[in-house]
This record gives sequence, C-alpha cells and structure tokens, in this order.
Amino acid sequence: MARVTPYFALATRAARANLGRLPFPMKLTFCVTYWCNYKCQTCNIWKMKPRDELSLDEIRKFFERSNRFSWVDLTGGEISLRKDFVDIAQSLLDNCKSLLMLHYPTNGYLTDQVVGYTREIVKMKPEKLIITVSTDGDEATNDEIRGVQGGYVRQLETFRKLREIPGVEVVLGMTLSASNVDHFPVAFEAAKREVPGLEYRDFHVNIINEGHYLHNDDLALRQKVDPADLAREAEAYAKLRGFGAGPVDYLEKTYLANVRSYLESGRTPMRCHAMRSSCFIDSWGNVFPCTIYDKKVGSLRDVDYDLGALWQSNEADALQKEIWDYDCPQCWTPCEAYQSIMGNFLRGAQ
Repeated sequence: MARVTPYFALATRAARANLGRLPFPMKLTFCVTYWCNYKCQTCNIWKMKPRDELSLDEIRKFFERSNRFSWVDLTGGEISLRKDFVDIAQSLLDNCKSLLMLHYPTNGYLTDQVVGYTREIVKMKPEKLIITVSTDGDEATNDEIRGVQGGYVRQLETFRKLREIPGVEVVLGMTLSASNVDHFPVAFEAAKREVPGLEYRDFHVNIINEGHYLHNDDLALRQKVDPADLAREAEAYAKLRGFGAGPVDYLEKTYLANVRSYLESGRTPMRCHAMRSSCFIDSWGNVFPCTIYDKKVGSLRDVDYDLGALWQSNEADALQKEIWDYDCPQCWTPCEAYQSIMGNFLRGAQ
C-alpha cells in the first residue's frame, strides 16, 4: 500500500510553488558521475576524464543535511559505473523520508550491473522508482549515434530484464536530433519486435537541448535540425501516445504540447522553476539552477554539504528572479520542464 506522506508532501510543495519560491527544492537533479562508456554524438560527457568527484562519505553527509526532496533524479555519465551507486541510493532513501520519486537513467550497456543494482534498490522500498533506458533508434541508427557497436542489443536486454522486476517502472528514452528526427516509428517497431507487448507509453520522447551539464554547447546541435521537423515529430509521437489519466501522462502530454511554442519562439513556454522549486548539482558538488544555465550558485564543499545554506542565500534568490524574468538561456528539456509544469498549474503557459 502506498504511503500517504510522500504524495501529500509533493502535492503541498507543488501547490506552494505556484504561489512563491519554496524554502527548499522539491526536486533535485544530481549527477553522481561524469564517467561514461558510450561516445554519443549528442553529448560530450564521454570525453571527460573526471577526478575528485564527490565521495560516498561526502554524498552521505549531503543527504543527511539536505533531505527534504520529494523527487530526485540520480544521473550521469553512466550511473552503473559508480561501484557505490547502491550505497548512494541507500543514503538518499534513508534520509529523505518524504521522497516520492527516485529516477535514474542508464545507457543499458552493463546489463547485469544495472539490473543487479536495481534489485538491491528495490529492496529498500522506494515509493516510486522509474528508470529510463536510453535509445536513439533501431539497431543501426542507435549504435551509430551512440558510438558503440552492439549497444542496442544490450540496451534492449537491460530494458527487458528491468521490466521483470516488481516495483520498477521502466521506459525507453529517445531524444530527437538531426540524426533521428523522423525515426521514432522505425525505432518503436524495432523495439516492439524485441519486446512483445511494447506500447507507445513505454517510450519517453523529447527534443535535443544544449547546456553545461552535457558539455555539448560547441556541437551546435539545434542548428543542424529544422525546428519545424522537431515540432512535427514531437506532436506525432504525442498523438501515438494518446491520453492517460495519471500524473506522468499529464506531465508528458503538457511537455509535448509546448514543444512547438518553444521551437518557434525560442522562449521557454512557461515561467521556469529552476531555483524556485528545483536545482542541479554536478558530481563535484557544484550547485547550479539547472542543467542548462551554467551560472554557479556555490559549492556544497564550501557549506559543509548543507544545500539549504546555498538555497537561502541572497545570491540564489536573485538568480531565481533573473530566471523568472526569462533573463537566462531558454530551454524546454524535461529535466526542467516537469517541475515548471507542476509549478505553473494555476498560471499555465505564457
């Protein structure tokens, strides 16, 4: 039976975010490592050789002192390359008593490792656990974009095995770019041949974005694809996906419905909730408003791992107002869009 407290906490925080800046972020995107074993065309993370990333002890101290999250995305790089990933999840779940959603993505290449980690995390009984296995198309397209031959086969195997674990929701994540903008129908049929019973809702489709998190600003990816093509294909997927009654369906539907507005105007479709109800932390403990805007708020290492000290600073408050007034890089990436949708329920798109 679902516990009432996490659902109530998220609903209360989302409602309050509609009225003003939260005293502590309800959602955190936390990059636990920049190490990656793929060589994706749409990302430069794999070119990094990171050193001195936050240790497990530092992360434990962080979650002990910063534990009022309702929704946490643990991301990479490739999360399974951290041998202590299960311990990181344990620290998060032990300390964040009102956590409703834990999400993490994986490239799916290390099947046994990802599945093994997930089985251990399920034993910790997170209220809601969602995993995204990345894919970029059918086998040929996926492996070309991701730069690793044989990756597609492993990704689908990881997806299949994760679906077998009770208590896990797993989706295939596909980012539309110049290399695969009209490829979703082919990708879906290819995946369905490998995973009988696959439905359109088993995919999560979004559009390419650039930012400091992916270190891909120099790739000029958005300039290589016609915005009209991206908008058309996002809307085509939305029709295939159809309508659902759940909160995830609502977020997906609203995100996809606003893709065209963003692409045509170059402006975030609704007021962004970065530094109002969410933030991004990189693997060295540097705090940023989001995955796109590279304006650093501060370092966890400088405030004894207390995120609240940075969140409540005058600098953070001023930065939130700057973002609220659209004086920042404009984006429409799900990592930032979902909490903005929740926090604009009363206001809607601009």
